Amino acid sequence: MSATDAPTPDDLYAWAADLERTAQRFTDLKTQMDAVSVTDTSTDGKISVTLDANGSPTAIILAPTTRGADPATIAAELMACIQRAQVKLRDRITGLVTDTVGDTGPAHSIIEQYNERFPDPEPAAAAPSEPDFVTTEPQVPAQQPPTILPRSRKPDRDAIHQPDEPDDEDRFYQGKSWLV
Repeated sequence: MSATDAPTPDDLYAWAADLERTAQRFTDLKTQMDAVSVTDTSTDGKISVTLDANGSPTAIILAPTTRGADPATIAAELMACIQRAQVKLRDRITGLVTDTVGDTGPAHSIIEQYNERFPDPEPAAAAPSEPDFVTTEPQVPAQQPPTILPRSRKPDRDAIHQPDEPDDEDRFYQGKSWLV
């Protein structure tokens, strides 16, 4: 290496100052990211979710009108609120990173991590007109009198025998088995 290729002290000072400015920008970015909080509310206003910069819920608010509502509907809307809030968080972090540190390799890495963690939600499938399952009352076969087989010791072994008058245990268990 020749003497003309060596960096001058001024070049080294400029390089050190540039590194300090970059470090300060990333420190500012960290401070700003730690302060980020996003909130999403359901379309009917019954459910509200707040997430911190890591995407963790810090507040979930359910309106009193959700009491008595279908739990599956509430759970689905809650998850939808969380996903929408995560997308808002990803977009806000992307803006912060771009505005604070610019177009650098570490900035791309941060943005890519948020894109992987919080992808766009998949479009909701159309609700089926009929449920996939049908609930019906269990079909109980009609009781038939036990058949008596010749030479059998106990022809009515499937019959349930109850005393004519209930005793204290029957009153306590209200005619139900303690095994159930």
